[in-house]
Amino acid sequence: SVVFAQNSVYLDALNYRQMSGRAGRRGQDLMGDVYFFDIPFPKIGKLIKSNVPELRGHFPLSITLVLRLMLLASKGDDPEDAKAKVLSVLKHSLLSFKQPRVMDMLKLYFLFSLQFLVKEGYLDQEGNPMGFAGLVSHLHYHEPSNLVFVSFLVNGLFHDLCQPTRNGSKHFSQDVMEKLVLVLAHLFGRRYFPPKFQDAHFEFYQSKVFLDDLPEDFSDALDEYNMKIMEDFTTFLRIVSKLADMNQEYQLPLSKIKFTGKECEDSQLVSHLMSCKEGRVAISPFVCLSGNFDDDLLRLETPNHVTLGTIGVNRSQAPVLLSQKFDNRGRKMSLNAYALDFYKHGSLIGLVQDNRMNEGDAYYLLKDFALTIKSISVSLRELCENEDDNVVLAFEQLSTTFWEKLNKV
Repeated sequence: SVVFAQNSVYLDALNYRQMSGRAGRRGQDLMGDVYFFDIPFPKIGKLIKSNVPELRGHFPLSITLVLRLMLLASKGDDPEDAKAKVLSVLKHSLLSFKQPRVMDMLKLYFLFSLQFLVKEGYLDQEGNPMGFAGLVSHLHYHEPSNLVFVSFLVNGLFHDLCQPTRNGSKHFSQDVMEKLVLVLAHLFGRRYFPPKFQDAHFEFYQSKVFLDDLPEDFSDALDEYNMKIMEDFTTFLRIVSKLADMNQEYQLPLSKIKFTGKECEDSQLVSHLMSCKEGRVAISPFVCLSGNFDDDLLRLETPNHVTLGTIGVNRSQAPVLLSQKFDNRGRKMSLNAYALDFYKHGSLIGLVQDNRMNEGDAYYLLKDFALTIKSISVSLRELCENEDDNVVLAFEQLSTTFWEKLNKV
């Protein structure tokens, strides 16, 4: 296999290695050839000899992925073959690439995910999918918003919202539709502005670019959902903390100075550090000096790094949805109201002018939002036995209206 490298594209060592790897196609060809075009010879030598940055992936499992694997295992035509495929995914070597201890964590996280899915009504006691499992699985790329959406649905919030213009009618007012889009934008249209954008003096022609907060009833339900999830996830962190490498936890990350052993017994600093760890299980011993306890893990504003670093999992793996987001300087980041704005005025140019979006990006974001509404609409129609259910009718009206606006662009 042959790949050509041009100066304008392949400028670093990592891209060069990736390019040569694609040429070899991982075992399908014995050798991959790379031809350099319009690249100075000294740069070619630098590319070949330079070190490649260490690759670090994200935590490879998610709750929705576990649900999709359970769907595969239960719905396959050949049950044994389906189970073998699921196990092949879970045992894949790349899941714990350069991190052998992660495999133990993945097994425990898989069990936590199963418990969560059973508790939330997506799996029965035998592990068979039920309820809204199909809808959640289909919206896997929106986790945790897909899980939050179903929690809103189960709690009856959408039924309270989707009231027709009059009894017996199948039509919903513009106010109801806009409020529905507002909620869906918080779940499936999450695109943030930089904090400094709010302080800039821009003139907005036809859009209200900053998305309003969730309605109070939805906001309260989100807080309740998040607290319930964090209680379960904190318990999980306390359990898996037993896998932590405490020798590594008690050493400084750069100097590698350890605070354990006989040579440290007479140190007042070490004595204070070790005493601070008492009563804490999942909290890093260095974070304990700041007065953090395990109960602080329940607070959504607690940063990820407070947990033990060697267990391989942190609070970011909890399927919670933050109602507010702040940057590293503590400044609030507002959500872009592009989806709601477009539903109101139907203008792509308006999003470019007011919401400061690239026209192509805006179109594809709107298309993804429209497809999400369509997926929900179709799923609810298939799941609901009542043909005149208000929520089903409201989502069908919204989907039709949104697509009509998008097709005019």
